[in-house]
Amino acid sequence: MTEEAQPGASTSSPLPKIEPLGRLEWPLAILLTAVVLLFLAMRATHTGALWRDEAATLQLAQSPTISEIVANFQHEAFPVPFPLLIRGYTGLFGASDPSLRWFGFVVGLALLGSAWFNSRSIGDRGPIFFLALFGLNATFLLWGTSLRGYGLGCVFLILTIGFTARAIRQPTVRSAILATVAAIGSVQMMINAVPLIAAIGASAIVALAVQKQFRAAGIVCLSGAICALSFAPYLHSYLSADWNIVLKYPVDLASLWEKLQLALQEKSVLAGILWYVAAPLTVVAAFCRWSILRHQKSSPEARLLLFLIAANAFSIIAYYAFLKILSYATRPWYYLPLLCVVAGTIDLTGGILSRAQWFRIARILIAAAALFFLPLKLWSVAQERLTDIDILAQKLEEEAAPNDLIVVNPWHFAPSFYRYYHGPTPWITVPTMSEHRVHRYDLMKSKMVQSDPLSDVRSAIQQTLQAGHRVWVVGGARPLDPAMPRLGPAPNPYFGWAGYMSYWSMEIGSFLNDHVTNGQVVIEPMAGVNDGENVPLLVAQGWKE
Repeated sequence: MTEEAQPGASTSSPLPKIEPLGRLEWPLAILLTAVVLLFLAMRATHTGALWRDEAATLQLAQSPTISEIVANFQHEAFPVPFPLLIRGYTGLFGASDPSLRWFGFVVGLALLGSAWFNSRSIGDRGPIFFLALFGLNATFLLWGTSLRGYGLGCVFLILTIGFTARAIRQPTVRSAILATVAAIGSVQMMINAVPLIAAIGASAIVALAVQKQFRAAGIVCLSGAICALSFAPYLHSYLSADWNIVLKYPVDLASLWEKLQLALQEKSVLAGILWYVAAPLTVVAAFCRWSILRHQKSSPEARLLLFLIAANAFSIIAYYAFLKILSYATRPWYYLPLLCVVAGTIDLTGGILSRAQWFRIARILIAAAALFFLPLKLWSVAQERLTDIDILAQKLEEEAAPNDLIVVNPWHFAPSFYRYYHGPTPWITVPTMSEHRVHRYDLMKSKMVQSDPLSDVRSAIQQTLQAGHRVWVVGGARPLDPAMPRLGPAPNPYFGWAGYMSYWSMEIGSFLNDHVTNGQVVIEPMAGVNDGENVPLLVAQGWKE
């Protein structure tokens, strides 16, 4: 690096105390941390069974051989190291639901520790904004603690921001190495980190180049190249996956913004309002401060502020481009890495700006509002189950006969049903699949091009009912809307590759509606279960032509 730390020099610039406000920040940060820890513990003890994506992750990790993991990892958003990590964890601590829920708690704890480390490294009293905006966010509590790579990927993202900020303020080889290792860790845990790491690297280059720190900027380029090389082994598997066309969905800025808002304010509009106040206020104040400092030659504070401002902007732009290219129908957890990076940079920026009394007051008020009002909304979220499939599976083990038939509708519920159902009754999916442990969209694509992909499902249902046995339907069976046209083999001239799974589900519903003499709901969707996998259980009996 161009500037080595001098012996005995402090690596941080402690913020000056402004009384009595300075005395408020420590207890506020500690209280926020305690509340987040409480919710993390509640998630670990109340979340219950694994929902389908978690079950698929676990079952991929539990594949008989490592080569099977390598062959199928591209069906998840997490490269090979994450399922290998889960494989090692379950080997040490078991694969029971409680054990895996405590894995999520440890990940959440690591994220809080990383945020505290970053905050203290710049001399702030605690990660007040990060705890208020991200730690008390329902999207983080629900999905950041789940058995997916998002939470652990966010840990490495926060560390990347922290180590890069240290290297920006006072460039050292040690900080550069640590930032590189953290960046590599993030892209090894989740593919969504790739655009964000690129944005963080680009921001560092800009901040250093503006102050003519070209040697340090060159080292950032080298670090970025090393990180990119670490991800290169997975590129072919992801880029050659032609099956992902079945997940493509028309997206634009308006639709992505709508989904981002849901991620910001899931379960609480106030959470979104706090984001809309804190983020613009911090960025504008930081830009004003940087404008004053930018004329000072080699100002570390100006360099750091520019990095944090640029990281905010570049991250949003890069992540938008990533989601636009991906073109998936996004869900709240897709935005978790972006929210983490923005909250992390806002928190560090707020720590620098709190030297100004007006900003310190604003930061305390925003964090206090989060502390006093958000926990009321998050109490039920912290206890929310992610699935009811385990309850349905237990009911079927008790009541379904060996000659009955279980139909999982649609097929994407199969991984969680595979984990929790151990009864003697045979079961199939809509459409039938040869693999139930993980989500194999390549198999779905092969079904989509067939002229009648549900013929074997209808035949199995008919034979069971005609023999006087029952058909149990996991997931419900709503009849097809008569006005909806028949899709036919994919791609449909009007809908392309979209909508087939919903169409098939309703097609089976229509078939049952036309031919079943007696049907009833055994289990309704339940209170206290997330909508993503809160499904009914139906039973059908009797055949009519």
